[in-house]
Formats: sequence, structure tokens, C-alpha cells
Amino acid sequence: MKVIIAGGSIAGLAAALTLDCTGHDVEIYERSATPLRGQGGGVAVLRRMMAFLEQHGHHSRAMISVPTRRRRWIDRDGALTRDEPEMLPFSSWDAVYHSLCSTLPHERIRYGQTITGFNQDADGIDIHVGKCAVRADVLIAADGTGSTLRTRLFPGYAPSFAGYIAWRGIVDEADFDAEAIAVLVENMTLHKAPGELFMAFLIPALDGSVAPGSRRFNWLWYRNETDTEALRRHLTDRAGTVHHASIHAGQLSDRSVSTLRQLASERLPAVFAQLVLATRAPFVQAIFDALSPDFAQGRVALVGDAACTVRPHTASGTSKAAADAVSLAQALAPDATDVVQRLADWSAQRRAEVTSLLEKGPQLAASFGLGSPLRGPEQA
Repeated sequence: MKVIIAGGSIAGLAAALTLDCTGHDVEIYERSATPLRGQGGGVAVLRRMMAFLEQHGHHSRAMISVPTRRRRWIDRDGALTRDEPEMLPFSSWDAVYHSLCSTLPHERIRYGQTITGFNQDADGIDIHVGKCAVRADVLIAADGTGSTLRTRLFPGYAPSFAGYIAWRGIVDEADFDAEAIAVLVENMTLHKAPGELFMAFLIPALDGSVAPGSRRFNWLWYRNETDTEALRRHLTDRAGTVHHASIHAGQLSDRSVSTLRQLASERLPAVFAQLVLATRAPFVQAIFDALSPDFAQGRVALVGDAACTVRPHTASGTSKAAADAVSLAQALAPDATDVVQRLADWSAQRRAEVTSLLEKGPQLAASFGLGSPLRGPEQA
């Protein structure tokens, strides 16, 4: 079958690889004019995604991840309050992305192409790309949490804000004296305060290196945010544009960066504050929950965050993308004639499978004291 995928990030690439392997004619349409780079921070590479990478890209855990050996909690003064074993491999969005990208033939990805709409009929689907139309058997929406294709399918549905944001940043290990960061190396280190959670861990370098001294620290600072006006300020970039859910590195307003650095100096343990203050391009994301009413409608299927966005605490975003891709490829046999029914069956099964994962995120957030209802100025 001819399969078109909207979105060339991790979920789109994973779907392309599995469908290509099973004999389909696959093309990705990615709105970015060039291959993506530096679009995200650290990610946990759980067993399902690692198995996927090793099957499709021949990348081992040691090649793309930094081991975490301990989970350590510290107080405001930096004193250790809890210490326990934690064997969790952390990679980076870039490392996983390039591992997937390198195994897919380059001609499968069309950069600088945005899918703007589609029309279905009994025999196929016409996909609109600019002023042109491409005929296909299946369209896969892998265009993220704010999916425009999901909005077209289900115009009354919108993701729900979870009541907190995450300030995030990446900073080179080499920017610090070894002694200043010794307690953070190969540990997942956390600090909790009322309505806040800070964590830091090592991830590979931008070029994928995991050699000591060349790696990077990834940090996240979750903070409750219950005021609509404050949320709007967080999501307003340096050009004055208000974003739906996140602002990429380098685009935060000067006011936001100044606020972040001031709060870090005032509220964080010194070993964490140094990471924030040394970060050249911090970024921010508002935490949302999304569960599409269906994962398929007719000949259109949704995967990755477009189908279901889980909280980052579950550390399962990449593994869920891999599972979406594998299950979809299993559902779509190359010689299938009942495509719509197969997608409907896949949607029902896959949606049921991820519901427990979606529920786990708020439970973990609540255990950290994160998440609360959003209020407007009239409720403040």
C-alpha cells in the first residue's frame, strides 16, 4: 500500500521503518526544511524502544545512552536525604532521532512539506500538500501533541492542561569543574519542594558521544502553574508570539530567562542552580494530557503524541512510539483489502492498551505534588 506519514519526528520515523520493512511504499512529509536537530532534551530509552533500535538500526544501549546507577534525593542545602539503586539508561532526543533517521532511506523523507488536509473515499485518500494532492491508501498523523490532523478529524477535542510547566535545559559536562558536578555524574539527582520538582541526569553529546567529559547534563524543573495569565507569559516567546504548549531552545523571552535564573538562585540547591545559570538556551513546555477520541478514522491513523500524550514522568514516550509503530505494521498486512476495518480494530485495541499508561502519569505527578486546576483571573 501507499502510506503517507505527516511528521518526521520519532513517532513518524518509527512508523515508517516498520511499514517499510513489511513491504509498504512509505513517504514522510516533514514541515521542517531540514533534518531536525536539537529539538528535545533527554529521554529514557526503555526496553521496548531499545529492542526497536537494535532490530532496525543496530544501535546498542551502550552506543546511545548514559547509564544511571543511583537515584539520589537532596535537600535545599544539597544534603543527601535518600539514595537507592536506579539502573535507567538515559539518551537524548537527538540520539534516538538520528538512530532512526540513519536506517531509513533518505528519499523516503520529503522536507519542507506540510500536509494541510485530506479527502477520503471508498478506494483511497487524497492528501493535500500545498496546492498539490497525493493519492494514497493510508495517511498516518504523527504531527505531535498539537496535531492539526487530529483537530481536523475531531474538531471538538483539545488536550487538557495538567496544571504545571517544565522549565528545561541542556548544558555541557565540560563547562564545569569535575569536582563541582561529581555528585551528579551517572546519577539521577532530584530535589522536591512544595509544588516543584527538579531533576538532572547525563545524556549523550549532540554528536552522540557518551565519553566522560563530552556528555551533557539534562535538567527539568517542574513547577505548578495555576494562573492563565502567568501561563500565557511563560508561553510567549522573544518575538511576542504565544505558543500552545512549548517554546524551543533559544526562543524564550528575556523576561522569562531572567525570572528562571533568579528563581534558580533563590530556590535550588547550589549544585542544581549552577546547571541552570550555565544553560545558554533554556526552554519551556506546558504539561498536557491528550487521548484522541479514536486512533483511526477511515483511512487516517494517529500515532505518537498525536494519538496519546503521556506525562514525562512515565519515561515512556519513545517506547510508546515504538509500540504504536510495531502494532500498526502488524495490523496492516501489505495485501490487505479491508484497510478501514483493520485500522478501526487496531485503534480500539491500541487505545485500550495506552489508557493505563495515561492514568499512571497523573498518579506520579500527584505523588510529587504536581498538578492542579487552571484558574482564570476572575478565580484568582
